[in-house]
Amino acid sequence: MANSDWRQTILDRLRERNKCEGGFHEVILHNHRILERSHQLKSENLTLSVENEKLRSGLGFGDSASAARVQALEKKLLDKQEELTDMHKRKGDNQQMIIDLNIKVSELQKQLELKNNSLTDQIKNNHSLKAEVQMLTNSIHELKELNTTLRDEHTALHLLHCSLEEKLRKTQTENSQLVERVMKFKAKDAEKMNEENETFLRFGSLFSRKKNDAMKRELAEAARESSVRRSSSPVSINERDDMFQGTLTGAGNVYFGDEIPNKVHINFDAHDGEVNAVRWSPVDRIVATGGSDRKVKLWDVGKGNSFESRGTLVGSNQAVNSLDFDSTGTLILGTSNDFASRVWSISDHRLRS
Repeated sequence: MANSDWRQTILDRLRERNKCEGGFHEVILHNHRILERSHQLKSENLTLSVENEKLRSGLGFGDSASAARVQALEKKLLDKQEELTDMHKRKGDNQQMIIDLNIKVSELQKQLELKNNSLTDQIKNNHSLKAEVQMLTNSIHELKELNTTLRDEHTALHLLHCSLEEKLRKTQTENSQLVERVMKFKAKDAEKMNEENETFLRFGSLFSRKKNDAMKRELAEAARESSVRRSSSPVSINERDDMFQGTLTGAGNVYFGDEIPNKVHINFDAHDGEVNAVRWSPVDRIVATGGSDRKVKLWDVGKGNSFESRGTLVGSNQAVNSLDFDSTGTLILGTSNDFASRVWSISDHRLRS
């Protein structure tokens, strides 16, 4: 297709050139006619010259009619010579015109050659552009197919998202129902526990008194056996759990109050699940708790009946089941169900080992 277009273009250019050079043909034919006319006039001039010589040679013997004829022939000869001179002049002009036209034709041929070269370059560029257009068309087609695929995937993901949201709503509804049921069960358990506590407080005072007497005797015996704890002046002993209070005398007698805690001083949710371990700090009013949520939490319970979180220690892979402070209260050891023991620092809550 491109080769036929190129050839057709060249043929059209050649036809246009032939049309432009049609005037040259007429000029050449006119020049030939002038040459033929010149040769004809030369022949006639030669013939007239011969006749003129003949007439001159016979002038002495002729009459006046012959002289008039000779003059007429001479005049005709002069006219023919002038016409011949004019013909030569026109011939020179035509030859100069032919030379100029040939120069112009050469220039036009050079321009035509340059245009043909430019046309060839344009054709090559056109082929390369067509190839690039074809490549871009293929790329657009591939992108359209990819866009269609992505739309299908987006639609599928949207449907999956909608179904998952529906499942999530159902799960949340079921979870809310389960939470309500658990709260109801916990409320029932709390009521039952309160009833048991009231029953224990009403009917267990005798048992508590006997238990306190037995504990007093055991503590008195332990005080008598311990030489370190003997002293001549009274010493007050306060246990951190505030369950018992007593006074140790020099004679070794220990006196305890007869009150047993019968109510909860502080109640709070320490973990998201079961609490497996509780330990008091040896230096501060800090309580450490470990639970099934794999966390160790620190609590400040030194302000009356209030509590305040002092931080959370993380790093355990299973539920924490045991805790213990060091003697300075700066480190805490925790064991978990993954058969590992870990040590945290209390100041920056970082895992040490």
